[in-house]
Amino acid sequence: MTEFRWTIQGILLAIALVGLTGTAVRGEGGELDKKRREPASVPSIEINSLRYEAVLFGTPFGYEQDGGILVVRDAKTGRLEWTQRIYAIDELDSIESDKQDVFISAMELSHSGKQLLITNERGMRFEMNLSDRTVKKLSGAELTLPK
Repeated sequence: MTEFRWTIQGILLAIALVGLTGTAVRGEGGELDKKRREPASVPSIEINSLRYEAVLFGTPFGYEQDGGILVVRDAKTGRLEWTQRIYAIDELDSIESDKQDVFISAMELSHSGKQLLITNERGMRFEMNLSDRTVKKLSGAELTLPK
């Protein structure tokens, strides 16, 4: 009986580790099914009584994509002030949309204090002007996937 319980515990531990690490597993036909890791949580930044947050789901805010969306809230009340798409993701119909998501991975205030510097999971860097909300791409490849 003890050996049977240990086997179940070992299997549960293996399942948990695969879920946490996002490693590939074999699908029904033996093909590899790459699992996407959960995106890392990005700390919000408070500037002039506004809280800037990178959100994981942009579709509830009216966008056609989940990644690359910034939400700005009143720092005291939490009331939504505005949203901003930082970059567009050109999705292919032949691939599941959640496998094409590219999320914001880091944000920081520029040295001048006039721009928010944003980096995504693919290493692309953007600059959003805090006064007029214009976004400029600083570096990185395009987000179009190969066809």
